[in-house]
Amino acid sequence: MRRTPSRPPKDTGHSAAGRVLLFLCLGLLAGSLLGPVSAVAQTTGEAEATSLIDRYREARYQTLARQHLQREGQFPVYPPERLPIPTDSLRPARPDRGSTTPQAPSFPLHHVRPVQRLERNWFQQKFAGTDWSYLGNTAEYTFLDTTRTLHLRARMQAQFGDPTRTLADRPLEKPPKNRTQFEYWFVVNDSIPVQIMDPMGPKGRGLIVAVEQAYRDRLRALRDTLLAPLQRSERAPHVDYYYDPRRERWYRTGYDGQSFFLEQIPSTRVVPGQRAYLDTARTPRSDGNSP
Repeated sequence: MRRTPSRPPKDTGHSAAGRVLLFLCLGLLAGSLLGPVSAVAQTTGEAEATSLIDRYREARYQTLARQHLQREGQFPVYPPERLPIPTDSLRPARPDRGSTTPQAPSFPLHHVRPVQRLERNWFQQKFAGTDWSYLGNTAEYTFLDTTRTLHLRARMQAQFGDPTRTLADRPLEKPPKNRTQFEYWFVVNDSIPVQIMDPMGPKGRGLIVAVEQAYRDRLRALRDTLLAPLQRSERAPHVDYYYDPRRERWYRTGYDGQSFFLEQIPSTRVVPGQRAYLDTARTPRSDGNSP
């Protein structure tokens, strides 16, 4: 009997579906692997193209610059030019050494009369209707603008004596409305009233000068001429009362012949009409700071 050879079994539906699924998975895997590679290649290509454009642009700029220099020549270089400013430093201008003609005073002073303490009523009555013009620090930073007021006060003591009015000569109020430490009054050329006072007590700089309004345009010249001797004057011992509105404290301030001092005192020691007197032996500074 002849035997019929056996045939391999036919593929079933499940086997065919499995092979299709396998092919789909392999396709997705290949796409995921090739995707990043193509993206990186694209990014690199764009960067190289951008870099190449920048290099071409830079080369074009250099070519245009060389052509301009060849056609126009080198850029012109000018020497430095001084700017038109009033002064080149904080120091005052030096006089012309080549000039032999002495310079006339900016404000001619024929007579200067300091007003004494007991002459205040006479001065106030004589110039009762005066309209005053004031001058403080100027923008030129002169000796009178930059020097501390306590140094100017000591020089005025040596030059003109005691002030015409101090803080003790005013009615005492709590707190004092007028905190002017000292005032010097003058009659210049027999008819011009002048007042000089401190701006901020011993902690300030400079002085405030007041004159009759008719001399407002010449106030700066009058101040510089009247107070010019202070720059060469010595310092004289003195003492004044001073009120600090920020701390609301009273002080004795002045110069004892060797050093400046600022000593806190109780308000009960300030008696209206009685000026401060200079102690021969002073107590140490209460605030620990030199003015």
